[in-house]
Amino acid sequence: MLHGMGWLLYIVLVIYVSNYQGVDFVVGHPSIHIFAQAAIFYLNYCYLVPSLLPGKKLPRFLLLNVLGITMLVVVFIPAYHWLRNWYIGPSAAPFPLLYSEQFSLRSFELLLFVLIACVVRFTVDWFSFQQKTRDLENSQLKTELAFLRSQLNPHFLFNTLNSLYALAIRRSPDTPDGIMQLSQLMRYALYETNEERVNLSKELEMITNFVELQKLRLPLDFPVHFVVKGKVDQVWIEPFLMMPLIENMFKHGAEFASISVSVDACSLTLLTSNGIQLPVGNGPGGIGLDNLQRRLSHLYPGTHQFYFGKTQDHFDTHLSLTINLQS
Repeated sequence: MLHGMGWLLYIVLVIYVSNYQGVDFVVGHPSIHIFAQAAIFYLNYCYLVPSLLPGKKLPRFLLLNVLGITMLVVVFIPAYHWLRNWYIGPSAAPFPLLYSEQFSLRSFELLLFVLIACVVRFTVDWFSFQQKTRDLENSQLKTELAFLRSQLNPHFLFNTLNSLYALAIRRSPDTPDGIMQLSQLMRYALYETNEERVNLSKELEMITNFVELQKLRLPLDFPVHFVVKGKVDQVWIEPFLMMPLIENMFKHGAEFASISVSVDACSLTLLTSNGIQLPVGNGPGGIGLDNLQRRLSHLYPGTHQFYFGKTQDHFDTHLSLTINLQS
């Protein structure tokens, strides 16, 4: 389509100039030579430039262009004069240029179209290369995000089973309720998280089930505060995005847990705070925070803030995302 529009504009310009000069297009410039221009252009655009120049075969490229230009000039100069004499008839005046002058002029003209073909082909190839690079980067990004998500679900299941194990050890009567909570959580993990985005209300419902499951194994006097503010049903986020912070609170925290989720016109903010356990030795480290930081860098580049801090008696995290509310 772009090629067609380009040649159409060129022909319209030629016709306009011919009419302005009072010359008929058939016998004016470039007349039948426009076919020679198109021929040398597409010879270079489709074959010579992509097949010879990348391989540094410049002598062959120049030789073939010289042969092509010479052949086209030799063929189309007589063709133009035949067309001119046929169109004007016996009253046709002698052509004002000598054959050598016509040969030089037409050769230079076709050389110009060789240069145009090189510029156009290089430009098209550059944009094509940029598009392929972006597609490759997007493909790699999707692959890494899929890998991170595949890590997250087993990690989430492992931590949740630890809570059920604690209930089973105590032979707690709440164990059946815990299994039901786990069932709901896994249903969400298996069926709701295949989409790239989920509604924040569903994500918070999953977090609520997880918090209720954790409460079953915690002492009755363990304070858990969970506050939600704003229009959460108008926000869509990547599934399990906030879950690593919630898991870490109950896995590594002590004494209390506080969760605050707020939504305003342009941001989603998650604040967590929990007490700190006494050191109990060097256990295996988790992947949750590292996983979260990598996902945020891919999914919200330049539009998120995430930091955490530790004091003597509590650990705090702050996650903020730039969002657009959707009705």
